[in-house]
Amino acid sequence: MRRHAARGATLVECAIALVISSVLLAAVYALLLSGWRLARSQMDLIALRQNVRAAAAVLRSELQGVSADAGDLVRMSDSALALRATRAFGFVCAPPAPGAVVLDDTTLSATRAVDPARDSALVFREGDPLTSDDDTWLHAGVAAVRGGRCAGGWGGTQLVLTGVSAQALAEVTPGAPVRTFEILEYRLYPDATGLVWFGVRGPSGAGWGPTSPVAGPLRPLGGLRFRFLDHAGRLAAVPGDVALVEASIIGQGPRTVASPGHGPGSATDSLTIRVAVRGSP
Repeated sequence: MRRHAARGATLVECAIALVISSVLLAAVYALLLSGWRLARSQMDLIALRQNVRAAAAVLRSELQGVSADAGDLVRMSDSALALRATRAFGFVCAPPAPGAVVLDDTTLSATRAVDPARDSALVFREGDPLTSDDDTWLHAGVAAVRGGRCAGGWGGTQLVLTGVSAQALAEVTPGAPVRTFEILEYRLYPDATGLVWFGVRGPSGAGWGPTSPVAGPLRPLGGLRFRFLDHAGRLAAVPGDVALVEASIIGQGPRTVASPGHGPGSATDSLTIRVAVRGSP
């Protein structure tokens, strides 16, 4: 039987195959790279939107319990707001003891446990029930938190108070509302890397403590902007005149990305909320 020798590939054929393979690999790589960049930009955008909405939710939650007439707005500017942030709300359920009130645990609403190191209290004293002219909120410090008993015998939470007279506290009647709060400032601030964040800080000594990030990063210029309006819709000059707070939040992604039809840039997302303060018409 006659055998035929196997024909090998020529150098030209190898070169052509190599070129075609290289073109195909380059196309596949470009497609994978484009998909990866698109996925990363979408992930950045989702995280950005979540951060902007988280910042808006925090501000909305804090502002809904604020009363300008009661002095809950401590300090305000176009990029920062200091306020009394409510942490617990309850009702007195027994005649006050000297220097202390007991709150009914069955109706006590709190975002966290009362902390004597951070919290103060406002206790409502009605005075003459036939008129509202003598109603006042007694401002007191919280020295300690203990277990207590309501007049009906069920459990309660006792707040040991400071800075309020025994006579004024004795005029507080069962059923009176009590708020505990801490002073916080929400603000725009840069970190060590230059990114700008929505952050919060509390008092420390005669000034403010370090700022902790809440959400971000935000746009460096105008990433957080407040407007304070009075009952007529004009800009309020002092905290006591504020009827509505408007907060605009503009988030900015930490990376530069390129999107179809647009040049390279940072992803952005914005949200504006408007909250009428408590007691505002």
